[in-house]
Amino acid sequence: MKNVALHDLTPSYNPRVGPRFFADDLDAPGRRATLSREESHHLLHVMRLPVGAEVRVFDGRGGEWHARVAAADRDRVRLEMGEPVAPAPEWSTSLVLAQAVLKGDRMEAVVRDATMMGVAVVQPITTTHTTVPARAIGAPAIARWRRVAIASAKQCGRAVVPEVRPAAGLGVVAREVAAGVRLLLTEPRAEAEASTRIDAWRDAARAGGAVVAVGPEGGWSRDEIAEATAAGFVCWSLGATTLRADAAALAALAVVRYAWEG
Repeated sequence: MKNVALHDLTPSYNPRVGPRFFADDLDAPGRRATLSREESHHLLHVMRLPVGAEVRVFDGRGGEWHARVAAADRDRVRLEMGEPVAPAPEWSTSLVLAQAVLKGDRMEAVVRDATMMGVAVVQPITTTHTTVPARAIGAPAIARWRRVAIASAKQCGRAVVPEVRPAAGLGVVAREVAAGVRLLLTEPRAEAEASTRIDAWRDAARAGGAVVAVGPEGGWSRDEIAEATAAGFVCWSLGATTLRADAAALAALAVVRYAWEG
């Protein structure tokens, strides 16, 4: 599995905002912080910022600060923390994306888009029709998807990095993820009761959050649909056309975001 560099997904320097860097162990404002090797490489060798440059740094938990490059060596950058910054606002309700693991870089695209859409948790799931081998969804894959989430948060301006959990089955998600509404994204022909209406779940989702489950390229099996509906999932469709598995999650999240904010 190839390595991912955080700068692959981050934008060019914006002088109005300043380049943003991630550090999950930030000290209190007024103190110094040390960037990771990867973030230090990005600052020094990709952005080519000198000592004294003004930047922003966020902790992935909602905190963001102005900072200044205080010192740098070959692979470590130390920042002098400044005043806090008001980060991009987060949703007041929690959204979990339970995404069937996809092949190749499609899963990375889903994690990237889900981060930009404001999800709190990305839960990879294994299904009957999952074609990715078990060895490809272990700890290295989870670590890679977490790096993609960090890179996407840097790009979109979020100060919160969504949690990327270890892969689990749909039944585990049904038992362990609490939410005001549970949506199982299906193709209309796969389930006669699938609905395109959002008014039936909008208020419940806004009040208690939501989990949106999106299946693999081969779709849900009949047993999985039965298991999910027995666990309280509502079969939900985005319309008559069939979307790519990696596009379906983004479309579903956009609808949920509109429903909550409309």
